[in-house]
Amino acid sequence: MPVNEVVVSRDELQVLLNMEDEISIMYPFFKHFQLLTAKPEGEGYRLKVFAGKYDFDREVEKLDHYAREMPGYPDFLECLLSSGIMEYKNEADFREKLKHYRNLTKRVYFCPDTNVIYHRFISNSSLFKQNEILLVDTVKEEIESALNFKYSPYQISELKNLVKYQEFLLDEWANKRMKKSRKAAYIALREYREVRDMAVEIEGVEKSTSDSEQNDRIIIKSVSRFERERNALPVLLTADTSMVDICELEGVEYFLFECPHVINANCCTAEQMLELVYSLAVVFGVIRLNSTVIFGEFKGKSRREELKLRFLDEKKAGKFERDLRICRKLMALGVEK
Repeated sequence: MPVNEVVVSRDELQVLLNMEDEISIMYPFFKHFQLLTAKPEGEGYRLKVFAGKYDFDREVEKLDHYAREMPGYPDFLECLLSSGIMEYKNEADFREKLKHYRNLTKRVYFCPDTNVIYHRFISNSSLFKQNEILLVDTVKEEIESALNFKYSPYQISELKNLVKYQEFLLDEWANKRMKKSRKAAYIALREYREVRDMAVEIEGVEKSTSDSEQNDRIIIKSVSRFERERNALPVLLTADTSMVDICELEGVEYFLFECPHVINANCCTAEQMLELVYSLAVVFGVIRLNSTVIFGEFKGKSRREELKLRFLDEKKAGKFERDLRICRKLMALGVEK
């Protein structure tokens, strides 16, 4: 590996963030495309978002049938949502409804569907108790089915012809995961594994399929079966309006979250900033943070939480490596902070 490159874990990104007086995040394949800036303030950061829907649409429309492989405005918004910086529009309503559910005599379980797992609502909200979450294995099967879509050499070549700026960075994506698979592997599967530690897992009434609408029915029918067998009240948590009709048809209790359509993000905690940088790197595939390129997908990647940093500033590379060595020694001693 070149001397100006280093592979780090998600948590070790904090060493890089600590070195910056102000953070500017850009997407290198679009011209002068600044996503946001973040300035330390108190215990967190003050944010200023620059990229809007029009900015993304203007760039993506130039990419023909490869448009879906480049990040769009919904991807940016979802990264802010999954990092906990933004919330569902009616999350406060759910918090009030939660008090009602917990006053019932029946045992209540909350079952996230696949899109709620992608949004990392359970781990971000800290609202739920041990064994209060219900997981249908159909959700895991849906995530796993999206894991192994990889770029062929031909696709990388085609992308290089379409991308006008810094196309050489695409060499890192050769035979690596496409955007759909990156989101499944690095966001959704990670969330599923975290949630599983506090959840009750049940089998679906049948195996998942390649049809997402059929999988929705399997999830809801599995929840309905659980309700009959346990005499409990499972509540399906979803951000997908198409799930509502099936829930009402099957008589399953549900709560429909409303996703924000416009980015409104002014501040965040230090942990949310760390998660946002990680999420942007893995979903977008590569980002630039000030003078450092961060690859979420790269040649030789062996663990899901790994990122590769490529320093364009040699002095910063040297300082980072010194700080990282100290950090790793402290971690080896069990000193976390």
